[in-house]
Amino acid sequence: MDFLVTSDPENVRYVMNTNSSTYIKGSEWRKGFDIFGDSLYNSDFEAWKHNRKIFHAFLNHHEFHQSIAKIIPNQIEKGLIPFLKHVAEAEQVVDLQDLFVRHSFDLASIVVCGYNPKSLSIGLPSVPFPKAMDDAWKATFFRFVLPESMWKLQRWLQIGTEKKLRDAWKALDDILADYISMQRQQLKSGEHHDVDEGFNFLKCYLTGHQVTGPTPTDKLMRDNAIHMMLAIEDTSSTVLTWFFWNLSKNPHILNKIREELTRNLLLKEKGELRLPLNLKEMSKLVYLHAALCETLRLFPPVPFEFRTSTKRDTLPSGHRVNEKLKVMIFSYAMGRMRSTWGDDCHEFKPERWITAEGRIKREPPSKFFAFISGPRICLGKDFAFTLTKATAASIILNYNVEVVPGQNVTPKQSLILQMKYGLMVRIKRWN
Repeated sequence: MDFLVTSDPENVRYVMNTNSSTYIKGSEWRKGFDIFGDSLYNSDFEAWKHNRKIFHAFLNHHEFHQSIAKIIPNQIEKGLIPFLKHVAEAEQVVDLQDLFVRHSFDLASIVVCGYNPKSLSIGLPSVPFPKAMDDAWKATFFRFVLPESMWKLQRWLQIGTEKKLRDAWKALDDILADYISMQRQQLKSGEHHDVDEGFNFLKCYLTGHQVTGPTPTDKLMRDNAIHMMLAIEDTSSTVLTWFFWNLSKNPHILNKIREELTRNLLLKEKGELRLPLNLKEMSKLVYLHAALCETLRLFPPVPFEFRTSTKRDTLPSGHRVNEKLKVMIFSYAMGRMRSTWGDDCHEFKPERWITAEGRIKREPPSKFFAFISGPRICLGKDFAFTLTKATAASIILNYNVEVVPGQNVTPKQSLILQMKYGLMVRIKRWN
């Protein structure tokens, strides 16, 4: 187990920024994450530059911004809010984590594939994609904590987590093949049925759009589509779950967020419900933004990253590394370091993110590592904040989320910091 684990911001800056060309994902990373193929998530050097250029162009295209300005409010108004209304009226207990997974998955499917599976609907239909991703994350986690010979034996015998990974791989392949086929058929026929005609990632690929360039193989489309979907679905749903759990323990913070929402947002009436009028106003929500940053500090969706050096080197901390040593950056620990965040580092305190002038305090990514750091910093950061703020605001303006007492709230053993047993809640109307 050749790992050096660090939570030192100076080491992080050195590995992820100053010497990012030396510290790469490498073959060990790709061996563990082989389910993601040749995606941006797995690539280095020229392949990484090519994939990143495509993602950057897509996420910054004016049609993407026009599209999400419609998609996010529409999904909240026609998917999330009706479901919450039903649950509240029926006085049901629901798994909030599952709710956010479905909400985020529907949004990710529309943005990436132009298709709305409507998984967040009354009756909660079976949703194979998030289940497959969950199994894949857990299996991959065990690849990095078990001796390689052991997980390879499991793979050969098709037992344990490796069997789950194989089944998840097939499920993801089948789902993406269907999505690609539907988009291809829709473009060929010119008709729009289940597939949304708006600006989406697969449509750009299949039409040779300037964003993506010439249409690549179905495999590369599959790899990058899965990467983008997991980046939207897993991260936002995880953050929102921990966010509402923290609010349940800090009602004074919830009250401050409500005051900010009613003071700063133009609202539209939807029956007896109130919803934000447009996404541009999310930039006014400084305290909500701070509370989400605080959630990300304490509960980063991806609790660790690692890189492998291409040569012998010495970190700023004095530790030596060689070509076989994997440097693990433990972001979960980084957010809880007294030396970095002060004696109150374990407190949920949004105020630490607000300057004396009432603006968001910008911390260096090597300290606040939730969106990674350096050239590989997350391209979807702004989109993630827009999605989580719009979702959280819509819920807080209309409902109280009451966590059922006595639950065992603990993280999964996985590469995504979801709650192991979900989060059971009651939804009740506010005002």
